[in-house]
Amino acid sequence: MANIKEREIEEMLRMLENGELSEDNMEYDGEDLDFYPNPRDLQSVLEENSYSDEEGGVNDVIFDDPIGDGCQNLVDTEAFPDPPLIDESAESSAPSSTNIGRNLIWKRQALAFREEQINFKGNEALSEDIIAMQSPFQFFNYFFSNDLIAKIVEETNKYAVQKNPERPDIVNAKDIRQYLGILSFMSVYHYPSIRSYWGRYGFTPIKYTMPVNKFEKIRRVIHFNDNDKHLPITHQEHDKLQKLGPLIDHLNTKFSNVAIDQRLSIDEQMCSTKIGHFLKQYMPNKPHKWGFKLFMLCSLSGYVYKFIIYAGKERDDRLPNEPDIGVTGQIVIKLLRVVPRHQNYIVYFDNYYTSLPLLHYLAKEGIHSLGTIQRNRLGKSCKLPTKQEVMKNSVPRGAFHENVTSVDDVEITAVSWKDNKQVILASTHVGAEPVSQIERFDKKGKKKILIACPKLVKEYNAHMGGVELMDSYLGRYRIRMKSRKWYLRIFYHLVDLTIINAWILYKKVLSKKGKHTKEIMNLADFRSELADTLCKYETPRNNRGRPSNSSLDKEQPKKMRKNKPVQVLPPRDIRLDGVGHELVRNETRMRCMRPQCSLLSINKCNKCNVSLCSKKSTNCFAIFHS
Repeated sequence: MANIKEREIEEMLRMLENGELSEDNMEYDGEDLDFYPNPRDLQSVLEENSYSDEEGGVNDVIFDDPIGDGCQNLVDTEAFPDPPLIDESAESSAPSSTNIGRNLIWKRQALAFREEQINFKGNEALSEDIIAMQSPFQFFNYFFSNDLIAKIVEETNKYAVQKNPERPDIVNAKDIRQYLGILSFMSVYHYPSIRSYWGRYGFTPIKYTMPVNKFEKIRRVIHFNDNDKHLPITHQEHDKLQKLGPLIDHLNTKFSNVAIDQRLSIDEQMCSTKIGHFLKQYMPNKPHKWGFKLFMLCSLSGYVYKFIIYAGKERDDRLPNEPDIGVTGQIVIKLLRVVPRHQNYIVYFDNYYTSLPLLHYLAKEGIHSLGTIQRNRLGKSCKLPTKQEVMKNSVPRGAFHENVTSVDDVEITAVSWKDNKQVILASTHVGAEPVSQIERFDKKGKKKILIACPKLVKEYNAHMGGVELMDSYLGRYRIRMKSRKWYLRIFYHLVDLTIINAWILYKKVLSKKGKHTKEIMNLADFRSELADTLCKYETPRNNRGRPSNSSLDKEQPKKMRKNKPVQVLPPRDIRLDGVGHELVRNETRMRCMRPQCSLLSINKCNKCNVSLCSKKSTNCFAIFHS
């Protein structure tokens, strides 16, 4: 009797291991259910499946429910938590929702990949004004322009008057630049608290920029839009992001003005914070689980072309030529509005966005797409193997199956591939062929083996990481300042995005100019020089406070060999700003810092803090600042 039980247990374990039996006998991967992009499509199907009796009444439709939840699982509720409000007048002019996926004919064949089919027809050349830029300040100022700073100054002063009419804290453009410069310094050089930067052992460049009380006043009053224009929540045009509206619109416009690369990726990003606000989201799979969620359109280098801050259910703002393919599909369409049509751009996204209606729409717009996809979104007619079939021990690692369908002359392929688990991808431009070999570690054999890898898998892995790369840049240096105001946390995040975009564009321009990698600043140096320029740009040197004899307050220059002090050239924008440069007497004679001069000079520039000649024959001071 004991032997029989042992044999039964061994047989059950074998079936569990081979995937022939589920552990809870309730596992279901959705292959018998169709995917409906929105509740309206499901309602229309329910009405079609209902039938009338002889008296003309309508009988209820009975469904087979394999998972015991009724028909509610026919809609992807996670992808569409809040169905958008549809304007009936707009719906009549917009194309109707396509029901792609239910009645398709899938064939067991390979999608032919032709390189000439994806030849890029767009323009990736940078404009002349971008090529002419040289310094970190110029690249940052291209995005965070003078117009935007003037708008911030206007709204900040307006709010300061509203808050305290008797003694408002009025600011100017120089104050806002210095505030941004201090924020950039703080992102690279970390101190225990904000006031520590102005303390006894504080950070000298910040201490000389502005007093701590002035910094705190700017932080209290900085604003980006008029509060009087904020509509009540009951109003039809109510905007939850009204406080940041001009900033968001300006940065999106400037980011997308740069020539767009052919290969793009779409994913979510978190602006990490635990502040109490209704827009805060929880995403357990992200490194920073709490915060405001952004949807990003990025290049392979991590450059952000457009972003959308998630603000919950909003009114339907589809354009007349855009179909209703659900909330996640609409996010992709909104992000891709800046991408030119019929130029063979290629976009990559994960299974949160991928659906057959979206792939079909993008293909009709001349944009190729590739992404992982949930199996139930392919429809019942797509006979790809189930998870239980794929994960059997008899199926070798690297095995794949490909099915192809055609909708309005648009070929869509779906490929199931076995790696550590089953992976399903869908594409409109590339399939499994040509198949290549990749290395994987075999736990049983304890060695590396070669397995088959379909073409679209390698294509997806090579081009999907744009948003993740931007996340890694943010993780290295970001503004960590806390605030009780939710919009300030998003503002700091957008400043970080702007600085990283400026750095990526800076690297791209200098590479095109033939600069060596060692001549290109890394992100930390880029942020430091940008901060230094923002703090000193068009600002005279400010020696605040009384002189002190304390050894802690005396700055000793760094020593080189032979006890010669180091002279560091200032950033180009500070050298040429024409404000606050005065010729003063130096304590010792030092070599003139103008490259073509090798004389010793007793004079130096008060603001640049470098020695310069001022003779009648060669006025190095004037040449250096011109």
